[in-house]
Amino acid sequence: MTDSCYCHEAGKMAAECDDLGTVFRSVGTSFGYEDIETKFARYKEFKSTWCRSGKKVNFQITDYLAEAGPEVLGDFALSLYMKIARRGDGDIYGPRLREYLVSDAFLERNQPLYVKRSRNLSRSPRGDNFDLRDTYDNLMATGMLGESRNVSLNWTIKENRMRVGYCSTIMHVVAISSLLDNMNVPEHVHEYVLYHELLHLEDGLSSSRRHHTAEFRAKEHLYPRWRESEDWLRRLAAKKVDLLRS
Repeated sequence: MTDSCYCHEAGKMAAECDDLGTVFRSVGTSFGYEDIETKFARYKEFKSTWCRSGKKVNFQITDYLAEAGPEVLGDFALSLYMKIARRGDGDIYGPRLREYLVSDAFLERNQPLYVKRSRNLSRSPRGDNFDLRDTYDNLMATGMLGESRNVSLNWTIKENRMRVGYCSTIMHVVAISSLLDNMNVPEHVHEYVLYHELLHLEDGLSSSRRHHTAEFRAKEHLYPRWRESEDWLRRLAAKKVDLLRS
């Protein structure tokens, strides 16, 4: 069986796909699968999907792992097979995968790719009125946060009103809604949103879907003007403030 794969630098990619297929077949046979197909897929987020029927399974694996070694791929394959079989705790981030995902090599290769695939990012921390690098430096000076390694700060292109900030903890990318890059919005509002997202980066990788735990909220409320900022964000979402630009 030959694994299919899109080709950039054909020889290199073919070898990577062959390694992927070999690893997933090797692990899959111990779970009773006889027909196993794998290929790398260009997802924006770090995700992988599968389709299973009897003893056949087809995987599409995030191409952010295209340069991972056989040991990392083997651990990842095992975690996916365990997830399919509903064994274990469902955590896909095994020790070796975690170590790889926080490495400089992973970030240097994949962060620019993630930013390129994110269509709503301005790809710049500099807005019309505020520079997120200055905001970041101000937050670091407070001592409330540890420095985020190689973080990519971006304004969004669209003026998101409900989702005013988001981040990728794997890619160390933070996006703040350009709606907040407005002189009619107090500066502490976007600073608070950036603080919130940097807290997520500080927490790191998690297999849990509960990101806003009581512990997280306690850290969030260390920001001196959090109540005032939350009030502003509620009013923005409800369109109860005038944001006409001068």
